[in-house]
Amino acid sequence: MIGLADAIKIIEENVIPISRIKRVNLIEAVNKVVAEDIYSTIDSPPFDRSPYDGYAYDANSENKNLKVIGTLYAGEVFDGILNKNEAVKIMTGGKIPKGANCVVKKEDVTTREDMITLNIKLKEYDNYIFKGEDIKKGQLIISKNQNIGYDGIGVLASLGISKLTVYDDLKVGILNTGTELQDINETLEDGKIYDSNRYTLYSKLLKLGIQADTICNCTDDIQELEKKVKDMLENVDFLITTGGVSVGDKDLIPDVFRNIGAKELFWKINIKPGGACYVATLGEKILFGLSGNPHAAIVVFDNVVVPVIEYLTYKDSNHYIKAIFKGEFNKVSNNDRFVSGKLYTDEGKLYVTLNDKKDAKARLSATLRSNCMIKIKKREIIKENQLVDVVVI
Repeated sequence: MIGLADAIKIIEENVIPISRIKRVNLIEAVNKVVAEDIYSTIDSPPFDRSPYDGYAYDANSENKNLKVIGTLYAGEVFDGILNKNEAVKIMTGGKIPKGANCVVKKEDVTTREDMITLNIKLKEYDNYIFKGEDIKKGQLIISKNQNIGYDGIGVLASLGISKLTVYDDLKVGILNTGTELQDINETLEDGKIYDSNRYTLYSKLLKLGIQADTICNCTDDIQELEKKVKDMLENVDFLITTGGVSVGDKDLIPDVFRNIGAKELFWKINIKPGGACYVATLGEKILFGLSGNPHAAIVVFDNVVVPVIEYLTYKDSNHYIKAIFKGEFNKVSNNDRFVSGKLYTDEGKLYVTLNDKKDAKARLSATLRSNCMIKIKKREIIKENQLVDVVVI
């Protein structure tokens, strides 16, 4: 049995991040990772422009009274050249005309027919945005292996970049095992249970930007399991199974993975719940056997599967934050334990409290009111106002 950090380290040492790339339209690149450095092909802004509605003129003019010889709206160009005693009415974002080197705000002048009187004195390049002031042509905008968010999409759009080379999506399959499982569209039979793991894991993957390619159930038959696993591995990089990873008569997943030639990385993690976890590799593919217990499967998914997926997709991040514990937890365990919690703020401080005082294995309903998991170290008792590690879910 190994620790949580060691489990993640072992997996990362035996798998490699995705190398497949594809070309996509900009709008399709959100939440994807770029596979190349991206440089600006233009200056931004592409011309000297005005930050305000006002009047563009030459700040070296000694005359406070200037003749307005035209109006310039955003998107238009003034073809002439201003003399020192002339001004052009300009709107925010308008291209500053030749002969002008500053912009006076409209509220800082007095207007009379086609004349303005300057009520303040400006210097050269006051209220003036230079060409390339934001981004220079040839400047590195986004580095290889960087995740693209809405901010990156907006910047790249402002530069006229319409297509990106990104890493291909991670292909994930979900296989839920257990003769007792029924789909939610079926009438529940005596002794059977509805399969919640399929929907929980699928929705968690969607939250990560991954749509599972294959989802199916399988009875506790080793030959059927082997066939299903082989078939699914034809189309996925990462296979997640639930159920059949403990030591019961029908816990067949370890044997199934071995029988198809997979290399075992480890079996069982020193955490609670979810300790029964079997991980193996088959070539460049990773096989992840989770507990069939819904709460245990969620704990391992959030604390092991998610970090591994992020490693494979170049999205490494720190999953733990600190919060002040409110209440008490005195249920001592020889394993690191994860319990459902509720994060909240009060007077600028971040607090967390237990969301399920009973902490029972079967209480999947507690997740309805949870927004985090509280990590409780082995043989540790948590007291009021103690600082604890929290995993946001």
